[in-house]
Amino acid sequence: MKRFLTLLALAVVMAIPALCVEPSGTLPVLVINTKDNAPVTSKEKYLKGTYYLDPKGVEGVEAIGSADAPLALQIKGRGNFTWVGFEKKPYRLKLDKKAALLDMESSKHFALLAHADDSRGFMRNITGFEVSRRVGLSWTPADAPCEVILNGDYIGLYFLTETIRMDKKRINLTNPDDTVDDWLKANPDKTADDYPWTEEDYTGAWLVEMDNNKDEFQVEVPTDKPHAARNIYLTYKSPEDYVTDSHKSWLRNEFREIDRLIYANSGSDGAWLDKIDLTDAAKFFVVNQLMNNYESYSGSCYLTKDKGEQKWHFGPVWDFGSTFQESRDIRKWIWESQYVQHWVGAFWNCEAFRNEVKRIFQELETYGFDKIFDYQTQYAQRIKEAAKKDAERWKEKKYGNADMEAALAYVQEDFQNYIDMFGYKLGLPGYSEPQIFGSGEIYLRGDYNGWAADENSMFSATDNENIYELHVANLNGQFKIADDKWLFLNLGYLKDKKIEKGQTYQLFDQGANMSLAQDPLTNVTVRFNKKTNEMTIIDSTDLPPVPEETFYIRGGITGWDIDEDYRFHRVEGSLYILTVPELSGEFKIADASWGDINFGVAEGTKIELDKTYTLVHKAGNMTLKDGTAQNVAINFDLATKTMTISHPSAAAAIEAEDAEAEYFNLQGMRVANPAARGIYIVKRGSKVVKVRH
Repeated sequence: MKRFLTLLALAVVMAIPALCVEPSGTLPVLVINTKDNAPVTSKEKYLKGTYYLDPKGVEGVEAIGSADAPLALQIKGRGNFTWVGFEKKPYRLKLDKKAALLDMESSKHFALLAHADDSRGFMRNITGFEVSRRVGLSWTPADAPCEVILNGDYIGLYFLTETIRMDKKRINLTNPDDTVDDWLKANPDKTADDYPWTEEDYTGAWLVEMDNNKDEFQVEVPTDKPHAARNIYLTYKSPEDYVTDSHKSWLRNEFREIDRLIYANSGSDGAWLDKIDLTDAAKFFVVNQLMNNYESYSGSCYLTKDKGEQKWHFGPVWDFGSTFQESRDIRKWIWESQYVQHWVGAFWNCEAFRNEVKRIFQELETYGFDKIFDYQTQYAQRIKEAAKKDAERWKEKKYGNADMEAALAYVQEDFQNYIDMFGYKLGLPGYSEPQIFGSGEIYLRGDYNGWAADENSMFSATDNENIYELHVANLNGQFKIADDKWLFLNLGYLKDKKIEKGQTYQLFDQGANMSLAQDPLTNVTVRFNKKTNEMTIIDSTDLPPVPEETFYIRGGITGWDIDEDYRFHRVEGSLYILTVPELSGEFKIADASWGDINFGVAEGTKIELDKTYTLVHKAGNMTLKDGTAQNVAINFDLATKTMTISHPSAAAAIEAEDAEAEYFNLQGMRVANPAARGIYIVKRGSKVVKVRH
C-alpha cells in the first residue's frame, strides 16, 4: 500500500507541469485523447483515439462531441523539419466521420500545425494563404486557430488547417485511387493488377509536389537547368495507392519534356506555356514573391492536372515557413537564393509571363493591399491571449509569441517592404526601393540566446582590425554568425557537419546552421576573422594569441611578388616589424591579393629614414629619398597606418639607455628567456627591431 501511495504521489507530481498552463478561454479548444494515452511518435502510423471540440463561446463555432461523448479519430505526426526539430509537434488528423471543424467544410482530413518555428506572430502561413485567396488561386487551404489538449496536456495554440487533397470542396478533381477502389468493389474477384488501364489514365488526374526531400512515392526527373544542384524530386500525392510503373514512366517523361521546353531557350520563347497554365503560374509566383518565399519552387510546390488535360496548374500554396526572415535580402528575386529553385528564374525570361505577373499585381493593388494588413491585424487580435498562454507553455523551449503587438509590427513593416520592392522591380509608378540598414555589428546568434542580436552576443574588436572575439559561458544548440538584420552577414557551415573546438572553419554566406560536436561547450571564446570568414572556438582559459595579418613589402626588389623574407611580423597589438638586408626601387606594403592591405604615399613623396609617414590605401608606390638603404627595420602600425623606416642601430639609440628589452618570437608570442641562437623581435619602448642572436 505504501508503494502504491508513493507511485500515486509521483504520478501527481509528474502531472503538475501539464496543469500549470491552461487554455486562454478566448479560442475553441480541441481535446484529443489517444488510446491508453499512448504518445504520438510516428508520422507513418496512425494511433486510434477520440476527440471533441469545445467552442468556448466563440461565435460561429459549433460544439462537436463532448467530454462525455467524444468522437473517434486517428492521429499521427506530420511535417519534416517541424516534426524532428521541435517538441511542440504538428499532427495529421483523420476523423472517423466527416465533421465541419471550426466552421470549415465538412471532411475527415485535417492538419494541426504547431508553427513552433514561427516567431513572427504566427503570421507566416496565414498571410500567405490570404494573399493566395486575394490573387484568386482556385483553392487555398482554410485555417483556424484553436488551443489543443492532448492526453490531458495543454500543448498550446495550434492552427487547424485543411490538408491538400483531391476533394469536391478542395482540389476539385476525381482521385484515380477512388476510381480503382470503386472498380474493385464492383469486381470482388479481381485485384488492382487486373485493372484495365488505358493510355489516357496515365495522364491524370494528378496532384504532385516538387519536393526538397526524397520519398518512396516519387520520381526523379533530370533537369536541363544550368549548374543545377540537384534534379527535380517529384512526389505524387494522388494517385498514391495505385501507381504502376507505366504511371511513373509517363510522369517522369512528362516533366522531363516540360523541363526541356523551359530551358531550351532559357524559357524566353514561352514554348513551355503549351504545358503550363500561364495565369495560374503567374498567380503562384505573385503570391510567393510578395511573401519573399525563397523555398517556393523547391519544396511544398504543388501542381495539378486533370485526366486528358494538356496543361498543368500551379497551386495550391502551402508552406511559408521561410518568409518574414531577417536573413532574406529583399532586393533579390526569390530564385536568387541558396535554395534550389526549379523553373521560376526561366519563367521570368518570358515576356508573356512578366506581363501576366504585372497584370495580377496591379489587380491586387487595385483591390487593396490594405485588406491583407487588416486581416493580419484582426487575426493577431483574435489569437493574442492564446499566444500568451502558448508562450508560457513552451517557455523553456523559447517557442511562441508572447508580445503579439511587436511581432505584428515587424511582420507588417516587412510585408510593406515586400510590396514596395516588388512594385519597384516591376517598374510600376509610385514604388521605390525600400532602404534597409543594419547596425554593422557582428553577433553570434543561436539557440543559446534565443537567436537574439544583443550586447551579450556581440563580438568585440581586437587589436587586429579583422579579428573579433566573443566570450560565451554556455554555447549549445544551433548558431550562426550574423548582423542584426541577417542581411549583410549571415554565415554558417556545411549541413550535418559538426563544429569541433580548436578547429578553424571557413564559413559560407547563407550556409547551414552550425552545431557542436561536443554540446554544450562552456567558457569558450569564439574568434571570427571578418576578412576571411574563418571561425575558431577556443577555451577562454587557454586563449592563444590573435593571429597576425599576413602582408609584405612588395616591389621591384621582390619582383612585385610575395617573398617570405619580406613578410611583416606582429609584435603586439597593431604594431608590425620587418627587417630587410636591402630596400630599393619602388615598393608598397600589401597583402597577397592587393586587397584590404595595399598602402602607399602621395605621388612625388620620397621616404626618408627615421621619419614617420601616414600611408594611404591604394596610393602611389613608395621610393626612398636616397634610392637604397641597407639593413633597415620597417615599423608599421596597422591601426594608424603609420610607417617608420630606420636602421636598427639608430632605432635602439633613440631609446633611453635603461629601456628594458622585450623579446618575441616570429609568431608574436612573448619569450621570457631567449635562446642563445635564434631570430627574435626585440621591443624597447615604442621601437622594435628583428635581430638574430
